Amino acid sequence: MKDGKYGAWPTTEEELISYLHEQENQSHDYNTIAESLANVTVAMFNYFASKQGMTGFQCGWSGMEFIRKTKGIEGPFGIVDGSKLLYPQYDLINQVREWIEDWKPEVGKVAKEKLENDDGMTSPNVRKRWEELAALAK
Repeated sequence: MKDGKYGAWPTTEEELISYLHEQENQSHDYNTIAESLANVTVAMFNYFASKQGMTGFQCGWSGMEFIRKTKGIEGPFGIVDGSKLLYPQYDLINQVREWIEDWKPEVGKVAKEKLENDDGMTSPNVRKRWEELAALAK
């Protein structure tokens, strides 16, 4: 099994299970248990993707879907790589502004649904925002 900077790459089910037990049987504190969960999750991801012959695009989508599900994200989202601030060719502020503009129609659909299902307990400021966004729904 390869184990590198970006995680473990088990090539057999036995290696995967062994790695899982190795991580599970270590003594953990508050931080290391979270690291171990991430390590095992990445190992399973790499093992499964390799066995299924998944493309980079499929793996990227799957990783984003994992984040969506584990964080309870219902609308569009993106990841900002702060290390790009090191290089002048990246304009993160404008990139995020573009994302926000691109997301508005989809978020507008969600806002429209929220308005339809509003129980009357929503803050007037929130309702106003939903109305603004709902107008952008396509």
